[in-house]
Amino acid sequence: MIVLAGLALPATWGEGLHAAVPGDVGSVVAVRGDAVIERDAKVIGAKLKDGIQLRDSVETRERSRVKMLFIDDSVLTLGEKARVVIKEFVYQKGSGGKSIFNLLDGKMRSVVGKSSFEIHTPTLVAAARGTVFDCEAGQTSGKSFSTCTSYEGQVEIRSIDPTITGRVTLRPGMSITVVSGQPLPAPTMSLKSAVQSGGAAGEAAGPLLPLVQGPSVNMAPPQLKSPDTGGIRVGW
Repeated sequence: MIVLAGLALPATWGEGLHAAVPGDVGSVVAVRGDAVIERDAKVIGAKLKDGIQLRDSVETRERSRVKMLFIDDSVLTLGEKARVVIKEFVYQKGSGGKSIFNLLDGKMRSVVGKSSFEIHTPTLVAAARGTVFDCEAGQTSGKSFSTCTSYEGQVEIRSIDPTITGRVTLRPGMSITVVSGQPLPAPTMSLKSAVQSGGAAGEAAGPLLPLVQGPSVNMAPPQLKSPDTGGIRVGW
């Protein structure tokens, strides 16, 4: 049994993977370009098989990507100029657990296992289980925005602002963009964005992250459009 929360308890994990050092909740399984891990105010270059621990910050530079595999079998792939912090991680083998990741900037693809999984951005909370989806956090016109797109399974979206109520469920092919201080908009069907994003992310992630094809949408006539992000390109 492995249990990791606020403080991490050591264990070895994953057949075929290197043995984890005390405190590891995941490891780097692919790096392209320049990526760093910040831990206890120290910054080190991310390398293949480096351990990832609770409260680590992982950041990529320009034209760089990093892919991480966690002990609950979740896989995160950071795009260029992105930053994520491992905020919370609780895992018990056989019964799942809960993890929370703070996506502060940039784009990240998540392949989620059976554990409860959340991404917190400056504007929204995305909750999922057994899902494949992308999130992006950035700035537009001086305001923070976040865009999420679902490829497989459902993703529940709520505002990070507790004064803004309501929830939106994304189904495959749906996207939503949430701007700071604004109510949750209705999701949009974004088949074109899903296909483009799946292809680029699949190419970057390598064999452990297969290409995700866009869903088939039957509606007459289909009027598919990309979400309004204030002129900022969404996707990989």
